[in-house]
Amino acid sequence: MPDWDQVYTERSVEESKPVDVLADNKYLLTGAGRALDYASGLGGNSIMLATMGFDVVAYDLSSVAVDKLNNYAEHENKSIHAEVRDLELSPLQCQQQFDVVVVSYFLHRQTLPLLYDCLKKEGLLFYQTFSGKQYDSQGPSNPDFRLKRNELLEVFGNMELIFYREDPEITGQVGALPGQVQFIAKK
Repeated sequence: MPDWDQVYTERSVEESKPVDVLADNKYLLTGAGRALDYASGLGGNSIMLATMGFDVVAYDLSSVAVDKLNNYAEHENKSIHAEVRDLELSPLQCQQQFDVVVVSYFLHRQTLPLLYDCLKKEGLLFYQTFSGKQYDSQGPSNPDFRLKRNELLEVFGNMELIFYREDPEITGQVGALPGQVQFIAKK
């Protein structure tokens, strides 16, 4: 497992980008309300959401990433409030607080159902992470940190599915995302 503080020491907030499933589907967002960037890293999702008018809460394990994101938010006058939180050891207790929840490249199966609880009625969940087997050294090699085929569809089967894409294999096609899942659903 990487030392996330070390990883983020070498990177800047300015180079962080929102995850594709969020950026490509931003037309679904109203631009108002509260958003949660779950396992935010350096906050590419947070920055995009705050720029659209959301009040963003960002959680990450890395104090380096959180400090950098809070400094950026203060300097750029963005409504982002980042906090250090071990999302595996300190599960969320946020009953219907968020209009949007975004998860990118993080998987902890035991706490997945809590994401649903955090959403307000009509709230949107955007999720993109690794699945299946590893391709081109992308993502974790440990299968415990990769989704099984159709797993998000099963876990969030009580939500209205808006978008789902799972590219389980390398196809050679432009735009393919082998070993990744993109998911959007409404509570």
